[in-house]
Amino acid sequence: MKKMALMFLLLQTTLLLAASAAPNPANFPVKVHVVFSRYVTSTAYQQIEAVIDGQRVELTGFSLGVLALGDYSARISTKVHGPKNPNTYDIYKGYDFLMADGKVRTYQVTAMGQSEFPAPPPPRPPAPPDTTPAPIPTPPPTPPPAPMIP
Repeated sequence: MKKMALMFLLLQTTLLLAASAAPNPANFPVKVHVVFSRYVTSTAYQQIEAVIDGQRVELTGFSLGVLALGDYSARISTKVHGPKNPNTYDIYKGYDFLMADGKVRTYQVTAMGQSEFPAPPPPRPPAPPDTTPAPIPTPPPTPPPAPMIP
């Protein structure tokens, strides 16, 4: 009986340590607006395009399904980092998204800059035809006739 009680105590302690508190939304100050989401079936990852601080970025993370479009709270991820001695011209960055159910999902920046979203503005319609009447061209003046010599 003592062994059973000890085992129950150890199991309960393990479960309590494994349970983590829900993340604090105040720790996710970055606002992310997701405008495109795709699930790539061949490698089972999500590819999303978003606007973060006015900059267009493509992010990649591992999850099944397509991420719903909309606004998310995020923070810069400490899980995504580059080589030990990164150079000054490459960017190694990721974001932890806070999901509605309190779970956190990590996405890595895989592209930056102009993309195909949002759609480019529609082409301008052709200019309306000019309705003002065209000026009537005046013929050039005719030279006077040459005098006849008798």
